[in-house]
Amino acid sequence: MLNIALAGVTGRMGQLTLKEITEHADVEIVGVLTRPGNPFVGSDAGTFIGTPPINLSITDSPKKAFIGAQVIIDFSHPEGLELHLLEALQQEKPYVVCITGLSNTQQDTLKKAAFQIPILLAPNTSFGIALLKQLITIASKALGSSYDVSLLEMHHRHKTDAPSGTALSLAKALAEDMNLNHNAPPYSSQSPRPSRTIECAVLRGGSVVGDHSVIFAGEKDMITLEHRALHPSLFSQGAIKGALWLKGKAPGLYTIDHVLGFCQ
Repeated sequence: MLNIALAGVTGRMGQLTLKEITEHADVEIVGVLTRPGNPFVGSDAGTFIGTPPINLSITDSPKKAFIGAQVIIDFSHPEGLELHLLEALQQEKPYVVCITGLSNTQQDTLKKAAFQIPILLAPNTSFGIALLKQLITIASKALGSSYDVSLLEMHHRHKTDAPSGTALSLAKALAEDMNLNHNAPPYSSQSPRPSRTIECAVLRGGSVVGDHSVIFAGEKDMITLEHRALHPSLFSQGAIKGALWLKGKAPGLYTIDHVLGFCQ
């Protein structure tokens, strides 16, 4: 049984992840954290998500939330990272970071912290996206520079970052093999289309969980590789699998690729 603390519990993904943990046979929730001033501080976590009480109160204290955990899962916001990471370091707890929209500075901070504790950096915890990343790099190598590469991503209307962090990570994986022609995020479209570039189109609407397509357009054919998330609990399940994998690992910065065995 793995004891987990969950940061960002009052958010959409936090609530889904708490529910998944309470229904999972191999993990147990021992701490739940929200931001200071949240009106649900002190509420029973089970009652909060509409299940029977679990005798665990929502707290705004990282120290209190993390103290009994073996691994921390963080689905909060970028502004909470520094405080949560500091406490994870002080308690020497493995840390699964599922926060999206982290700045370069914050990512550098995590890299430095990973010399002290194991950190799984997973803004997208879908194993399918990790597989898609492998497939598109294979396709890019096989097809070569005669194919134009475009990314199309769509998310729900409330998503704050655009392009998505997942789209940018897919583009980064491609860029390593493409010898880009002075192309940088956010990979906007250009006309006429320069060679050796990546473009990214962004759509926002409705309640779309997350669609990502990578299009290889040649002179005589077009190849599309796509991943479509059908329910957000997919990401909760991936985070839990990541937490189970991270337990007992040496300090270091890991990704879902490590969890799946795509890299050592």
